[in-house]
Amino acid sequence: MEPHDFWNLAGRAGRWGNEFQGNIICIDPHDEKAWPVGVPKRSRYPIKRETDAVLDSVDELSAYLQSRDVESLSELQNGEDFEQVGAYLLNTYLRLGSLSGAAFAKRHSAETIQRLDKSLGTIADAISLSQDVLTRHPGVSAVGLQRLLQVFRNYEGNVENLLLAPSESVDAYDRYVTVMRRINENLYPVFMPDGVVPLHALIVVEWLKGFSLSTIIRRRIEYQERNNRPYRLPVLIRDTMSMVEETARFKAPKYISAYVDVLKLFLIEAGRDDLIDEDFDIGVALEFGVSSTTLLSLMELGLSRMSAVALYEKIARDDLDRDGCLAWINEHAPNFAGMDLPSLIVRETLEVTGISGPGEDEQFSE
Repeated sequence: MEPHDFWNLAGRAGRWGNEFQGNIICIDPHDEKAWPVGVPKRSRYPIKRETDAVLDSVDELSAYLQSRDVESLSELQNGEDFEQVGAYLLNTYLRLGSLSGAAFAKRHSAETIQRLDKSLGTIADAISLSQDVLTRHPGVSAVGLQRLLQVFRNYEGNVENLLLAPSESVDAYDRYVTVMRRINENLYPVFMPDGVVPLHALIVVEWLKGFSLSTIIRRRIEYQERNNRPYRLPVLIRDTMSMVEETARFKAPKYISAYVDVLKLFLIEAGRDDLIDEDFDIGVALEFGVSSTTLLSLMELGLSRMSAVALYEKIARDDLDRDGCLAWINEHAPNFAGMDLPSLIVRETLEVTGISGPGEDEQFSE
């Protein structure tokens, strides 16, 4: 681990919303195998904008932009840096009409900007999406978004099959598999390789259902053992945690929310705006790992995801707003001791809401 990575991790000590500091424990810092150079010393290091770093390779970037609309997007798998910066540059060009008006243009030669303007101008002529959609998704290529819109327009089946399914529905898993593959084929090959798409979809659905990380890991272990598949526990745990963080909380919110916004445009265009659910934001749901209004409202109060899920199971309603959740907690707090809620969750709920609960001895008994 590089020094800046170590101190970046160390800076995350403490719980968000609760503390401003925390302790980092370094195990066996004198072990030369674990710590080849000892605990890294804190030092300054230069930070370079990703945009500037990619623009320094203007030849490769221009070639990437000109070949972005290839028939098979699998060819783009190794161009993630170019994809992100290319999407940003294209959105900037569509907004300003030229990169020369952007702040970063001053840090690069006029020749570089003119060359990119020429490449982007050709691409921009084929984009008909509204500026609102492009602004909402600056890291997603407008070329991919336009291509996805055309796929929706050419779709010959029931348009309801294009929608996401609620995480609690029986076809949620299959629907997310289909959506992820449609994203891979038209937006960017992000959920790869294709054979792992079902696992990506399963993790996303379980995350939206409010499953804890330990539950998701346990279910993967049970699956491996049920199907007599060999596995290494440390690897399985690390891979699952990585998939939750990278897929469920980053890639899925980014690309699936873009998918949903383009789909909304198509539904309005097709006269099926009755299918649009304005009250549900898939990006927010994936970021927090909850998929109901009640769960989001509980987290809005300041509860951790673990406590929100535990209370949600007792509330058994998915339509409560913030005031509704407070009213339910106020009504049922005196009976928390008989609800089989962990004392830690009871304590957090009462501290966050300021509501009185059962007696101290009864409330926190083990």
